[in-house]
Amino acid sequence: MRREEYLYTLTEQIRCKMARGTIEQEINDHIEDQKAEFLSEGMSQTEAEEAAIREMGDPVEVGLEMDRIHRPTMAWGMIALIVGLSLAGYLLRSVMYQTVLGIEQSAGKTEDLFWVGTSLSWHTSLELPALLLGLVLMIGICYMDYTRIAVYAKPILIAYQVLLFIGLQVAGLKLNGSTRYIRIGNIGLNLIDLLWLTIPLFAAVLYSYRGQGYRGILKAILWMIIPSYFLFIRSQSLIAAMILELVYCVVLAVAVYKGWFQVCKKAVLTGIGAVVVLIPVLLAGGLWCFGKAYQKERIAAILSIGDHAADFPRVNVIWEMISGSSAFHGNPQFKELLTSVDGSVHLLASVVAAYGILAGILLVLCLVVLIFRFAKISLNQKNQLGMVMGTGCTALFLIQTVVFILENLGGVGNMGIYCPFFGTGRAGMLTSYILLGLLLSICRYQKTAPEPAIRSWRWRQRSQS
Repeated sequence: MRREEYLYTLTEQIRCKMARGTIEQEINDHIEDQKAEFLSEGMSQTEAEEAAIREMGDPVEVGLEMDRIHRPTMAWGMIALIVGLSLAGYLLRSVMYQTVLGIEQSAGKTEDLFWVGTSLSWHTSLELPALLLGLVLMIGICYMDYTRIAVYAKPILIAYQVLLFIGLQVAGLKLNGSTRYIRIGNIGLNLIDLLWLTIPLFAAVLYSYRGQGYRGILKAILWMIIPSYFLFIRSQSLIAAMILELVYCVVLAVAVYKGWFQVCKKAVLTGIGAVVVLIPVLLAGGLWCFGKAYQKERIAAILSIGDHAADFPRVNVIWEMISGSSAFHGNPQFKELLTSVDGSVHLLASVVAAYGILAGILLVLCLVVLIFRFAKISLNQKNQLGMVMGTGCTALFLIQTVVFILENLGGVGNMGIYCPFFGTGRAGMLTSYILLGLLLSICRYQKTAPEPAIRSWRWRQRSQS
């Protein structure tokens, strides 16, 4: 049997078309190695190749075995956990909303409901459709080949940011001096949530600079700066800008650590660490010393400094909700306390006050288990693109979860950062499910996805030498 016929028969047994090219190259390399060994024993070219092909075994049997090994595997356990957390978040927000609604109606103060639960009041008519749409998007993206993003990452990222800029100019909604929402009909999309989608795109752009030196690092830094314009200048969200830059730095640090760039690893990683530590301090310090009055008040509110500790985040009420609860029982004053906080922003504290401390711990634990499972799969990826994209997405989810916990412990004020499953906001919800779909795609194709062929000419030359 000729080599071409053997490889064709073998690869025909493999149902995942994505994996065929990689497997064909792998088998071809094995044939070449075996052929070289037979040639060294004195065989002719034809005899050595025929013997090497026979050594590989029956092409149908080998192909079926390769199909079994390299078949895409759906992470059904993780999907079940995602669906469970989604339903839990929706039901808990519904319970909190109905509880407050019942209290307000019994007191004849339904008009006060909207400042008590502003972000809750819309969920009854719009949150469930958004939740279902998000789950459908997640499953659809899961079946897509995520490596295709790398081929067009730069034009997609540029086009996406241009569209955001145009959206802010044409349909930007200005509130309290910042343009944080893009209005589409009666729907306002939070700019912060929309910019989280640049994280996997940035990782794909970074992938295209593999093999470069400090020039590649400089290009990556320039791509990191552009989204900050939207968050820091237009929406005036210092916290969101720092979170986005932190995730970018994590992605860049992982790429440097994995040897993508021909640079001094220790020096670059030290520089990235210094940036991660210094930029938040310098920005917050600059605003505190030289910023406007409302900017100083915003920092004080976030850090729970001074009068804002008791006013803006309602720290005392939150601590009363938590401290009055036991492991298995909620706070007896739960209903009265719930009317003093936003049960959506402080959903965790509300759950503790309603059902007990262990219920809150279980809720957070399920989310943390999901995130760390995604982190483990991402960091162990053989596909380098999947590794950095997955790491960026899980880093974002981890930071969002930490912010959510701090807000619910009264450690910081309301930062306006969406938390997967437990936050409110259609843009945040849909963005999270898109990123979750991408992570599930990385899990699904972890044994099959080939490295995207977008390497530069210089990189190919170095690889061949």
